[in-house]
Amino acid sequence: MICSSMVISVPKEKVWNILLDKIFHPDKYIPGIEEFEIKERDTNEYIRYLYTETDDVIELIIVDEEQFMITSTLVKHSFLKGKLIQTIKEQDNKVLLVFEQDRQITIPEFEGIDMQLALDAALEQIHTILTE
Repeated sequence: MICSSMVISVPKEKVWNILLDKIFHPDKYIPGIEEFEIKERDTNEYIRYLYTETDDVIELIIVDEEQFMITSTLVKHSFLKGKLIQTIKEQDNKVLLVFEQDRQITIPEFEGIDMQLALDAALEQIHTILTE
């Protein structure tokens, strides 16, 4: 499992709203999304379908509002498997955003992808949005 975290100087609720927006409007955050569909499976549990020119992705997303945690597990992806956990914690009166990723590359030609760099970039994207 790889991890990336960042202290953010905005209210926890604002960070939470951005994380929720990423679920329901992935086209605003993920380049190349041509179409998407979200189906509620149960309370706070969703199946999200993402369609790009090169891949169709299916994710199971669980939203834990009490823990301020979102878990996204890949159900279908062309070269990845595993999950991403996004958690908001409060530490010393500050907001700490933590991304933990337990995803593995399943096809040898993609093994050169730096998963830590990708995770850091996703966290930085949220930071940039929050500080604009």
